[in-house]
Amino acid sequence: IKGHYRYHWQSHNVKHSGVDDMVLLSKITEDSIVENLKKRYMDDYIFTYIGSVLISVNPFKQMPYFGEKEIEMYQGAAQYENPPHIYALADSMYRNMIIDRENQCVIIR
Repeated sequence: IKGHYRYHWQSHNVKHSGVDDMVLLSKITEDSIVENLKKRYMDDYIFTYIGSVLISVNPFKQMPYFGEKEIEMYQGAAQYENPPHIYALADSMYRNMIIDRENQCVIIR
């Protein structure tokens, strides 16, 4: 199924489309960022990191990214164990709030 692959950062059989985290781009320019986002979007990867920031591109269609499987996959996992996802961000913020007692803020624009 296009854009729907089991992923682990150590796997050798992972479908790659651009880079998950744009800090890994060889040149960080507006063109390289736009090209990476476009490449990922075309393969139905709507989430991309740039460091600790999550970028989401509206797919304008229903996506299979928000089920029980994804909740289990991201719960308690480190940010880079799975592909970028809003659940990874939410889980990380929740853990920071509960365990480290750090205030959290999300900006959605």
